[in-house]
Amino acid sequence: MSSIYTRTIPLLVLFLLLCLPAAAEVPPGRITVYSSPSGALACIDGGNCDFTTATFTVSGNSLHTVTVREKGYRTWTENVYVTSDQTSRVDAYLDLDPDATGIKVSIKPGGATICMDNMDCRANVGANSTSGSTFFRGVSPGYHTISVEAPADYEDTTRLVQVEQGKISEVNIELVAFFAPVTATITTAAPRATGSIRVYIDRTGSTVCLDNTDCYVNVGGSPGPGTGTVVFSDVTANEVHIITIAADGYRPVSTGITVGKDQVATADVSLQPLGSSTTEMTPSQSQKQTAPPTMPTARSGLDPVVVIGALGLCALLRVTRK
Repeated sequence: MSSIYTRTIPLLVLFLLLCLPAAAEVPPGRITVYSSPSGALACIDGGNCDFTTATFTVSGNSLHTVTVREKGYRTWTENVYVTSDQTSRVDAYLDLDPDATGIKVSIKPGGATICMDNMDCRANVGANSTSGSTFFRGVSPGYHTISVEAPADYEDTTRLVQVEQGKISEVNIELVAFFAPVTATITTAAPRATGSIRVYIDRTGSTVCLDNTDCYVNVGGSPGPGTGTVVFSDVTANEVHIITIAADGYRPVSTGITVGKDQVATADVSLQPLGSSTTEMTPSQSQKQTAPPTMPTARSGLDPVVVIGALGLCALLRVTRK
């Protein structure tokens, strides 16, 4: 009995294989992937990849995994069932990766309020410190305005920043103080060119002044006949200086004199009594100081008035005798 079953079962299996039609193959299906932003890389089941928008041929009546990646965005993944001879549409909306695109702002000194596009603000960045920084994440590509409300004694400022997808834009700001420190430049002035002025006077007891500020009194001693000498040292060279001389009972004298560098300018002054018509002054210059010239202390000869008076008296006597 067992031998009959042993022979019958293989024959039955062979009959079924020969007589029954082979099972039909399942037709493939398709997946079309769209993305925002476009141009992202889409992959089916981790192996078949292309840039969106892309269409893939896949096995029908089966489940497939669609993955979409783009720099600066989070990876998007979804499972899609595909029917044979049908095209399944997939729309992948990618979200920005906050750690991939953004703006990093560094500032000196700290304590400022930093805003992006006047909306997203960070207060007291780096407070109580010499510097600080903050990071704006998930920033859309394009231009953005960074505004800084500076701490006390510093000027507010703004910066326009361009952000590229998948990149971190860095902004370094050093605030400017309202009253920036002034750098002093110290220079040493050239030595002043100087000389000396020497004044000879034929009347002692005179007062001699230079530029009406530097004065000597009783030059030569008590008032009277005789000579006096005064020297003004450390006088600015190549400038006109005013010498004034005054004595009781004599006409005052005022004159200009110039001295060269390292030279001695000399003025000889002869004072005249009040009522006389002239005053003698002879200015000169020499390279080195010399002894003052000898000046007469008394006048010699007869006074013309006395002579004329004597002659007139003699003539009168002669007429009387006749």
